[in-house]
Amino acid sequence: MGLKLQTPLIRSISSGCLMLLILAPGFAQDSAATRERRTAVSPTPAEATITINEQFLNSFLTAMFDNLNEPSMPLTMGGAQSTSQCASEIRLKREAAGMRTAVRFEEGHIRGPLAFAGAYNASLVGCVDFSGWADSEVVLSYDSSRRALVARFQLLNIHLNNTPTMLNGPLLSMVQGTIDRRYNPVEVFTLEKLSTRVEIPPAGGALQLRAKEIRPEITSSALTLHIIYEFVKA
Repeated sequence: MGLKLQTPLIRSISSGCLMLLILAPGFAQDSAATRERRTAVSPTPAEATITINEQFLNSFLTAMFDNLNEPSMPLTMGGAQSTSQCASEIRLKREAAGMRTAVRFEEGHIRGPLAFAGAYNASLVGCVDFSGWADSEVVLSYDSSRRALVARFQLLNIHLNNTPTMLNGPLLSMVQGTIDRRYNPVEVFTLEKLSTRVEIPPAGGALQLRAKEIRPEITSSALTLHIIYEFVKA
């Protein structure tokens, strides 16, 4: 018959081991759950905002007309033809028919009059010079495939100056179609252009400020661009 000697120290060690064996699965589960919670909690996105008011945009338009050529585009729809005597085209003007090209913010939209002049040359009507202005709207959105904030220009109505009324509808359709085919959408800001590198010499390196998304917000007084960034080692 064997003799089993069990001192108080041995009994304590045995009891402790037994408790660890019983509680270990629970501790393991708690640790895993804690790790999962930590992993699931993502840091708050870093956001920068750029606010642009009407004055800025209208000053930009003034600088464009003062320093560059008038933006122009050929009219190629509706039987339009161009000759050396009469080019079928539309040119944006600083002012025409008493209306000045400008931008304003209203009710969450970017709208304003767009002054223009040009000519329409077709075999049925000959060469017709026209001028006037159009109610226009700029629609901004983020295009994930382009990774850019894009603008689409829409003409809502055309007001012609001393031009046959019969040309109003066809000219509106022709100009809008030309804009859609040749220009819309226009890239305003790309994520690449909004990204930058910041050198931090005391830390012995640099961080890349990488833009990930842009969200436009239009109020009654300004356009605010919300830019989401991530910071990575450069």
